[in-house]
Formats: sequence, structure tokens, C-alpha cells
Amino acid sequence: MVVRRLIGRLGGMDLAKESGWGLGFELVSMLGTILSFTFLGRSLGPEGYGGYASLYAIVGPLVTLAASGVTLALLQHVIRDREPLSDVARSCLSLSLLLGALLTVVGIIVALVIVESMTATAIVTILVTEFVSVPLIQVGATAVQASSGFIGAAKIRLLLVLSRTVLLCALFAVGALSLTSLGIGSLVVTTLFALILLRQIGKARGFPMTPGRVHLSHLKSNGVYSVGISAGALNNDGDKLVMAANRLVVDTGLYAAAYRIVGLGMIPVGSALAVSHQRFLQHEEGNAGQHLRRSIRFAGITGFYGLIFAIVIVLFAPLLPLVIGDDFEGSVVMVRWLAPLVMLKALAMFALNGLMGLGRTMLRSGLIVVNAAVAMAMYIVLIPIHGWQGAAAATLITEAILVIASWTMLIVCQRKADRIIDAPAPVEATAVL
Repeated sequence: MVVRRLIGRLGGMDLAKESGWGLGFELVSMLGTILSFTFLGRSLGPEGYGGYASLYAIVGPLVTLAASGVTLALLQHVIRDREPLSDVARSCLSLSLLLGALLTVVGIIVALVIVESMTATAIVTILVTEFVSVPLIQVGATAVQASSGFIGAAKIRLLLVLSRTVLLCALFAVGALSLTSLGIGSLVVTTLFALILLRQIGKARGFPMTPGRVHLSHLKSNGVYSVGISAGALNNDGDKLVMAANRLVVDTGLYAAAYRIVGLGMIPVGSALAVSHQRFLQHEEGNAGQHLRRSIRFAGITGFYGLIFAIVIVLFAPLLPLVIGDDFEGSVVMVRWLAPLVMLKALAMFALNGLMGLGRTMLRSGLIVVNAAVAMAMYIVLIPIHGWQGAAAATLITEAILVIASWTMLIVCQRKADRIIDAPAPVEATAVL
């Protein structure tokens, strides 16, 4: 595969093998997303899909506390800080459970106020799935990644996506697909998956994969990562959330459909991010410019891909109603507005990962948080006046700002690090006899 060979040139054959599994996972994820998008769109229509999108606009910024932040903290403390896997994994498992339970309560309260087109059962089961059972699976997969590499974790994540996709197809095939049936089925499937997975990981690694004592350092690392990721998710989903809060239900469904189509273009970028993450955590002392060079290599290829994707999606946008129905014809022009999004995100992400490699995680999170605050301010001001056009404009403007800010700070921080490397060693004073 062309992408695999290119990634291999960037990071060697091991990275190329991992990229093959990463791309396989992302392709299956894409299939699952397309099927979900198609089946739910046809079953719910724009208004029902708008409620579904509104719920996930709530989930996105919050779930990072129980999933993404915890898994990144696990990788950092095992790979970079060389702490015992058993202590870190059990601590992170406890963090995921505690935070997931808290977020479920918060999410239910917010959803009952904002989301009007979903039953309480659907809301509760979907939130428990996304905040509790799926994050437990992600923690288990990350424990495998930290101990034996990316491929083992990719297999677990692939199986998770396949199981949820099979459930979706089965419900649609028998004419029983609704948000309530999907929520109940997803909760049952992912809970069983999590329990079996954690038991098997414990057996294979020689320690009980059960909740353990939470270490303060792990909580702190989770907080640092989660703040940035949650802010990024809020930037991604805040437009849908503000649209839903302004009762633009149909436009929310159409806009969410357009955003989902454009989001499919992020799949190869996500694969490159996943397989390169551990490389950015590896810091070689005395190697000047290493993180800037690595960021440029990955951003160059993914940014170029994003440009090609934008051109293709603009040309083929009119085919969207053939996928999910004529009711979504209004999404065509929205897709064209959002077409540059993949390129902008790809350029920013690898600069932010370069900052992570330099140990500037607080700066990295700070950039994302400030950018998300600017985005939310623009959403709140522009959406009531301009509707979805205001949402799209604010999204593109803030993504461009993040690209400029992240690359500027990466260059500045890399130069500072290089000056330390190039500084002459201090001359020891000799005693005068």
C-alpha cells in the first residue's frame, strides 16, 4: 500500500508494520462509521439524527477524562517514566471507572436539558457505554500496547469496532434499529467485552487487571492530557452543541452529517497519529531538532493528503443524499464549506505532538484550551446570527489559528532545546598552587 510504504520511509519497517494494522483498524472504523451514518440517517431523519449528534456533542469533550487522558497517562508513565505496568494499569483502571461514573451523572443532567428527541433510556445507556464500558476496554488495550506494542492494542480496538458494527447491522436488518435499542445493545456488548478482556490481560501479564490504588502522579498526568483533549473535542463538537442549544434541530442534523462525512477523511491521519505516538514520546539526548523534523515529516505527508481530500470531497459532495437519503440534500453545501478541515487538523496535530515530545505538555494543552475558548466564543456569537454558516466559519478560522500557533511554538521550543544541547560544557575551576 502506498500509505504504508510512505510511513515506512518516515519511521522504518517496524512503523510500517504497525501502520498496516493501524490502517486496517481505521478502514474498519470507516466502514462502521459509514454504516452507522447511513442506517441511523435513514432511520431517524435529520431531526432525529440532530438529537443523536447533540448527545455526542456532550460526550466528546467529557469522555477524554475517562478514556483518552487516562490512556495517554498510562503510556507516558510506563514508556517514558519506566514505571511498573501493573501499578500504572491498575491505577489508571480505577481512574477510568471513577471518572466514568461521575461523567455519566453530569452527562445525563446536561442531556436531559438540551436533547429533546431521545428517550431517557437511550440517553442513559449510551452515556454509560461511552463513559464507562468503552473506556475500560481502551485502558486494557493501552496496557497491551505499553507492554507488547501497538499491534496487540490495534487487534483489541479492531474487535471492539467490529462487535459494535455487527450489532448495528443486526438491528437494522431485523427492523429494530432505534437509539434505545442501539443504546441497550451497545451497553451489553461492550460490558461483556470489557470484563472478558480485562480478565485475559490479567492472566497473560501475571497480575490481576482490577482497579487498584490511584497514584497522584497518574491523576495529574491524566488532567494535563485531558484538559487539552477535552478542549479539542469541545472545539470539534461545540458548534453542534450551540446549534442544539439554539433549537436548530434540523440544521444540527444536516451539519452533523456533513461534519461526519468530512471526518471520514481524518481516518488516515488518525492512523498516522496512532502509530507515531510512541515515537514522539521517545526523546534522544543530544539529537538537535529531532521533534521538529519528525513533526515536519508527518505533517507534510498528511497535510498534502488533506489537500487532495478537500478537492475530492468538494467534487463528490452531491452524492451524499444517495448514501443517507434525500432528506440530507442540505448537507451538500455544508460539506463543501468544511472540506479544508482535514488538512488544517493534520497540520496542527503533528506540531502539537512535537511539543509533547519536547516535554511541553502544559504548553500543548494551553494552546488547545485557548483555541477552544476562542472557538466557543465565536460559536456563541455567530451561530444565533448566521446559523450553520457561522458554525463552519468559526471552525475553520480557529483551526487555522491553531496551526499557526502550534508551529510557531514548536519552532521556538525546539530552538531553545537545541541551544541547551549546543551550549559549551562548563569549565571546571582548577586550584592555583
